Amino acid sequence: MSYSKDLRKSVINYVIEKNNSMRNASQIFGVHYNTVKDWVKRFKENDELSPKPIPGKQPVKIDLSTLEQEILEHPDRFQHEHAQTFGVTQSAISKALSKLGITFKKKPFAMKNKTNRK
Repeated sequence: MSYSKDLRKSVINYVIEKNNSMRNASQIFGVHYNTVKDWVKRFKENDELSPKPIPGKQPVKIDLSTLEQEILEHPDRFQHEHAQTFGVTQSAISKALSKLGITFKKKPFAMKNKTNRK
């Protein structure tokens, strides 16, 4: 979790505008010295206080109504084939199908009758 923008403003104000040390700011605000140093550096470079974006692939939203239509048109396709159509992973299709309540089980699971052996 990232620190609030208000805290960042307060730390930057304390260090830059009030001309205090980053070490004192880290002790007063309870933020690690390296974090204060990074905030001050980023603020001086581009006036930015927002947290850095989290690296990695952003989640792709699958339009559930479009997926449902695709399933109706091509019910015999595998999940990985639907994934290629939508440009997502097979697990994304699986999760979307779960949201729609669609399963592809051919037969419902049935318990076998147990016979008592003596």
